[in-house]
Amino acid sequence: MSITRYCAELLEAASRYHVSYGDRLANHLPMVLIALDKMGASRRQLKRAFERCIPYLERPQLPPPAPSVRIAECRNREELYPSALRYYELQIKEHDIEECLRRELPPLLPAIATAAFHPLIRTAYGIDAEHQQEIATGLAYWNLEYHTLLASREQIPVPAREIPPLLAERYPLISLAPGNISDHMFSVTQQHGWLDTPIQPEQLALEDIARVAIDAYRGTGDFTLLHGVTGCHALRLVLPYCPEPEPALRYFWTGFVAAYLSTGPKEIQVPTETGDIPSWKEIRKKARLSSDDHVVKLAYSCSREFEQYGLEDYRYAAAHAVNHIKKPRAA
Repeated sequence: MSITRYCAELLEAASRYHVSYGDRLANHLPMVLIALDKMGASRRQLKRAFERCIPYLERPQLPPPAPSVRIAECRNREELYPSALRYYELQIKEHDIEECLRRELPPLLPAIATAAFHPLIRTAYGIDAEHQQEIATGLAYWNLEYHTLLASREQIPVPAREIPPLLAERYPLISLAPGNISDHMFSVTQQHGWLDTPIQPEQLALEDIARVAIDAYRGTGDFTLLHGVTGCHALRLVLPYCPEPEPALRYFWTGFVAAYLSTGPKEIQVPTETGDIPSWKEIRKKARLSSDDHVVKLAYSCSREFEQYGLEDYRYAAAHAVNHIKKPRAA
């Protein structure tokens, strides 16, 4: 088991609560527990995170799973969420985790950015924890919030890092509808001429997306783009189970571009760091003490992405997060 027994016990207790609460806010509790556990949190710290989150969560009265319903019919239907969850639970039991993911991920990939990447992230954390119930819940959440972002598929001979500034020139002021991050991302796709605007680079690798995501977050400090970093970490965890990785990369890039434009778009100016930067040991210690769900998850994602790519930008972002970010109740 890749998580402690106590973390697994808390995840079982947390499974009684719905994947979202309030006005489509994501239930971060299971993800926070896994991130904290993997950063060396004590039982006391895990329990504190559990007790802090529980008052906000919901346990709606939903009907039992329907005996015969196709998984695609459960999309965007709250009353069929139990049926979707049961479906994925059975798929994992019948086919094991790896085969289930290879079978079930492809139909979900067009909606990889749905709900501000949270279903993707929850699924990935389940994979990271090797926790069957969390994987099933993440997939059911993804299915429940199945919404795609329409965009041009045309590819242009421009590096990925140059596309956000080009799009910012074309759309210097985005008109957004009221709502949360997901609503704002959808609003981007409603801009005049959007479907005729090329956004895809000819060459697109996971590392390209990761580099752009961390630069965009560090260069704006925008809360929306924090999800680009944690989402990119999640994408890396999910990608090995995608029979064809290319669609996952392209759909994620579309979501990231929409997220970036939904910030205004803000100008990306990556700061030059001066002075001493805390060690990862110090960063993880501060993150374990944080009462901010997004700080915990960002610190964990940054530490894992640093291990993968060796970019100090992740340490700068995590160090800043554990000292400065305050969580708005908007996603």
